[in-house]
Amino acid sequence: MEHEETKKRRCLSVGILRAFVSSCSIRILLTLTLSVLAWSTDATSAVIPKAQAAHFCRLFIHDGETVAPLSLHARRLMTSGDSLTAEQMFATYIFHHDNWQTLRLFPHEAADGTVRWYAPADELPEAIGTEHQKYIREVLPRLQREIEAGNWQTVDAYIDRMLQYQCQFGSKSDTPGAASRRTFPSVVITLILLLTAVFVMVNRKKRAKRA
Repeated sequence: MEHEETKKRRCLSVGILRAFVSSCSIRILLTLTLSVLAWSTDATSAVIPKAQAAHFCRLFIHDGETVAPLSLHARRLMTSGDSLTAEQMFATYIFHHDNWQTLRLFPHEAADGTVRWYAPADELPEAIGTEHQKYIREVLPRLQREIEAGNWQTVDAYIDRMLQYQCQFGSKSDTPGAASRRTFPSVVITLILLLTAVFVMVNRKKRAKRA
């Protein structure tokens, strides 16, 4: 069992390493680095079932340039393993340490007719009503609690409601949202080196224990 969990974590870590090369924001890069460090030392991380992970990855996200399904990013950033799909790895790390906070999943049509997408951690404009602001802030924490409890029917219901929300309020999304995508080559290289150092330290500790 422990060997299988180690194998899953190693597979996820390789996928996240690839994310350093093509991630769309420095905030996501930092989040991924911290997630890998935590994942490397946590042997009890629960993997989201294949069906619910695929369902979650049907949701759309604004990545700074375009609106696309999360599944597209999952397959671009992650490499499927022997026992896990790219969607499972992606969804698992998203909910492992509250990484959903920076995902722009919630569309809102502004007064000028443009549609902007917001994340739960964003500063929401007053134009978004109190009820919608509450939904944006609370739906993903509630979804995470249901995932942790293993209530998969409820998880599916939450995701269905989010899909309906996106279709209702994001149907006019055909232009970029708030921020344009930026790249930070030097920072990416630094974070890759940091990630490599983390893996080396973890492996050395494991070898020392075995010795």
